[in-house]
Amino acid sequence: MHKILIITVAASLAGCATPPSAIEAKTVNDGRFANLDCPMLISERDRKVQIRDLLIDAQNERFRADVISGALTGMTQSMIKSPQEREAKIAEVKGEIIALNQEIAAKDCVVRLTQ
Repeated sequence: MHKILIITVAASLAGCATPPSAIEAKTVNDGRFANLDCPMLISERDRKVQIRDLLIDAQNERFRADVISGALTGMTQSMIKSPQEREAKIAEVKGEIIALNQEIAAKDCVVRLTQ
């Protein structure tokens, strides 16, 4: 009986949403932030961080719901409705934040804003 429960839980977790910490940032190489000045870069980065945080909160809720429903019923929301679109958006926003931080560092924005 114990082995059946473990197998059932493991199988249901296979259909779970990916935890946000396991979603890798998507590389952003298109130079879309190159023409922004320092205040705009910092503002855009702060906006993207807020979006990322909201997406991560939603993904955490989906993951928790999947774990609970998977353990109780063997079915998850992610088995029925794929979370790939949300996960792709999280990866994209994480990549944009990295690109913005690189552009901020390249333009030495922190030094300019504190002077």
